Amino acid sequence: MSENTAATAGSPSSGPLGPGALVGGRFRVEESVREDALGEVLRAQDQKTKKPIVLRVLRGDLLDAAGVKKLREEARIAARLAHRNIAATYGVGTSGRPFVASEWVEGHALSEVLEKREAEGRHMSLRGAYNVVAHVCRALAAAHEKTCHGALRPETVWVTKSGRVKVTEFGLDKALVETRGPDALTPAEQASLAPEVKAGQPPTPRSDIFGVGSILYQLLTGKSPAEGFIPPSQAHQDATEEIDQVLLKCLAADPDARYASPDEVRSALQPLVADAPEVQAAADFDLDVDVDVDGDGEVDEPAPPVAAAPARATGARATAAKAPTPPKGPPKPPPAPGAKPQVGQRVSLQDDFRGGPAAGAPKAPVAAASVDLGGLLAKITENDAPRWMVVKDGLDHGPFSGRELVELIVKSDVREEHDLLNMDTGERKPIQEWEEFGEFIDQARIRREEEARVASIARAESAEKRSGTFKIAIAAAVALVFVAGVVIFFATREAGGEEEVAQADLGDLFERGEIELSGTAGILPDPPRRRRGGGGGGMRRTVMGGSFVGSYEQAMNVAIELGDATMSGGQGRLSPAQVQNTMNRQLNRIFNACVVPESRRGGRLGNVQIDIAIAGSGQVMGVSARQGSGAFKSCIRRTVRGVRFPSFGGQRMGARYSFSAQ
Repeated sequence: MSENTAATAGSPSSGPLGPGALVGGRFRVEESVREDALGEVLRAQDQKTKKPIVLRVLRGDLLDAAGVKKLREEARIAARLAHRNIAATYGVGTSGRPFVASEWVEGHALSEVLEKREAEGRHMSLRGAYNVVAHVCRALAAAHEKTCHGALRPETVWVTKSGRVKVTEFGLDKALVETRGPDALTPAEQASLAPEVKAGQPPTPRSDIFGVGSILYQLLTGKSPAEGFIPPSQAHQDATEEIDQVLLKCLAADPDARYASPDEVRSALQPLVADAPEVQAAADFDLDVDVDVDGDGEVDEPAPPVAAAPARATGARATAAKAPTPPKGPPKPPPAPGAKPQVGQRVSLQDDFRGGPAAGAPKAPVAAASVDLGGLLAKITENDAPRWMVVKDGLDHGPFSGRELVELIVKSDVREEHDLLNMDTGERKPIQEWEEFGEFIDQARIRREEEARVASIARAESAEKRSGTFKIAIAAAVALVFVAGVVIFFATREAGGEEEVAQADLGDLFERGEIELSGTAGILPDPPRRRRGGGGGGMRRTVMGGSFVGSYEQAMNVAIELGDATMSGGQGRLSPAQVQNTMNRQLNRIFNACVVPESRRGGRLGNVQIDIAIAGSGQVMGVSARQGSGAFKSCIRRTVRGVRFPSFGGQRMGARYSFSAQ
């Protein structure tokens, strides 16, 4: 079909576009999915990328020239949003009528799920409802850095067949409600719009908070907000009056009375569903896989617009060697002996702060790898998306992207005894049987064995020194390490292979910036409040919020001057993800300043825990490290004291940040 024919087919009078029609000279229509108040929804294939997409072809009379211009502006902003819970927007075009090209989401709209639940006379579980809302909040938190949705409603939230929650129509809905007003949507959809948007005002992030409350309300009650407010505690067996209060705050008529951010909504809901009954996701969403669980320590990585299964290696891993992938850009010069890692630099596993042998201890030879680990990592991350669930200690952990999973393997948080599930295909088997990850498992195991062997040699050396047989012990140790290196070399070398093998190992991947160190964070409960004055026990200091006090315990036990007699103040707080992201950006500095010197002093830290008291201004009030020498703890206190967190609505909170220094 020519472009002229496509333009004719796309005119307002031509009716629905049939299969085979070419829209905008690029998108080949495969089928018409539905027609609604906005126009026609088509499934198409991008002839340039060969990817499936959704084309929303708008009614010809829906937008005037100014409206189309506004749509283009909002679509450009939406196209820059990259998040696992946001359906990607690709662009806007015209082919007789304006159209928006976006990511094809295979699944069901939340409105369809709600209709089915209502027909069956049953509600979604409290945990299932929270799961959906938590991930909608994650999507909004990412989007609010650049824009807002503007018309969040059940029709724009989708649950994919692999269990992912996706928010759609970013850019399109904001342009519509700003140029056409609420009448661009059906009366049923308008029920989820914030009052100020219905009144003709431009939407804001606070308008999206109203949409979150509307969605949660419908999930718990099965009713539209337009039907009048029924407390969820009276309509759902597991809802409580505290959840009623969260909803009322989301649905407040005054935008300033709502929660300030999506993260605040999620943090307010999370403890209220902690004791709710466990329910299989299939009972809520008719899926055979679990819908993404909300993980506080989770760090969201931008996902590509269309996720495809990662390429699989063929044949046995031992015979799948390929030429190593050359690193991009000019080669990096080797670090000078004894040089410290610079701020922002990825660090090799072989650096001393990663738990290598003490100064002067014999080093085991590095075995040559029979496969190109860098090439394997490139394959794993070619179409990377959070599709991997790890079954560990009887629980599902994840989902993780391929890069995140490799980092967990490198840190030995994931091992050969764990099972791995690909959420895209539903395939589950021991991680050792996944060819793309098996080599990393093998390398991590070899590294652990070598570290254990070196530690054993060091202990034997110390013992033999005391017994007067030091020279014999050294000879035996050298022989042991040499034999071990030879055995590992031949065990991993391709059988009969004469060609040169790749020299990439796990340490190389760190040095080349392929893997980055990170930690995890959690929120600590507030200590019991003490009354001011009142009876004996000595004096208690009172400080202005934000002043640095010293240790975490001291900071959490001093009174904060709040301007009232109750010491209550706001109850807002940072999410674990916000604490984790802030501290991860400081991790290299912490390593350089504190961990490296501690390692050189002979300290073995293992997993480091740092408790931090944070003021509502984002300033650190107190810090305590739970491992290491006095010098290490003092260093942590000095370094973390200068970290600045995002501000929040409360006066003070406690958080714990953990990372591996092995």
